[in-house]
Amino acid sequence: MNRTIFLAAFILPAFPGVSSIYFFKEHAMLKRLLSLMPIVLAGLFPALPAAAHYIWIERDEMNHARLYFGEYQDQEREVSGGRLDEIKGPQAWLLDANGKRQELKATRKENHFDLGVAPDRTLPVIAEELGYEVKDWTKHGIGIVKPMFYTRFSPLLGGSISKPELVLDILPEGGAPNVFIVYSRNVPLAKAKLMVYAPNFWMQERHTDENGRVAITTPWPGQYVLEVIHLEKQAGEFQGQRFEAFRHRATLNFNIPPAPHNK
Repeated sequence: MNRTIFLAAFILPAFPGVSSIYFFKEHAMLKRLLSLMPIVLAGLFPALPAAAHYIWIERDEMNHARLYFGEYQDQEREVSGGRLDEIKGPQAWLLDANGKRQELKATRKENHFDLGVAPDRTLPVIAEELGYEVKDWTKHGIGIVKPMFYTRFSPLLGGSISKPELVLDILPEGGAPNVFIVYSRNVPLAKAKLMVYAPNFWMQERHTDENGRVAITTPWPGQYVLEVIHLEKQAGEFQGQRFEAFRHRATLNFNIPPAPHNK
């Protein structure tokens, strides 16, 4: 759906003076073209289902945390009996005020893993999925890799101090909502591409500096997801399958509250 609209944005300018409504209602030939877009997209965007997916954590106003697998920017959440089953057994933890881990039970549900209700809204939640099977994505230019997934939900409290807990981790700098540091094995990761997905699914691409630091914009209230991928060229074997590299993929999720109304 999103990619179809994206391509339509390129088609419409070719017809000056034609409104989008008239375009979709009256131009039969172009309507036919749009109906064929899934086929066109298949050629333009070769299927990368697992390679494009990641895990992320959402926490609602009642502090109930849920872990999803899919693509937030496409509003895609995989389901049990389908591709959610590829996530075998995620491990999750609540980080207390001293940074100590408290293990959370991850219960498989229809379209997520339930992580329970946090006792304190100020505490972050982290999770990882290390049991994902080896994938041969050579035809996509990735190689034979062992995918590794990590995620963090951060309450973004000003002045809060945190340290990396995951092999690939994204941390807010001082609890701020606009500056972050990406870490790989506890070391700042320089020149890494970081994707930002906004509440309205608008996207921006940023890159970390030589100190792993990156600044973003958060113009709208609501939920943001940050995503980074790091390919670690270290060969190995998992469940009898050889691989050429680890493909680490991490996300950070946080919420920007609405601005208070003037009284």
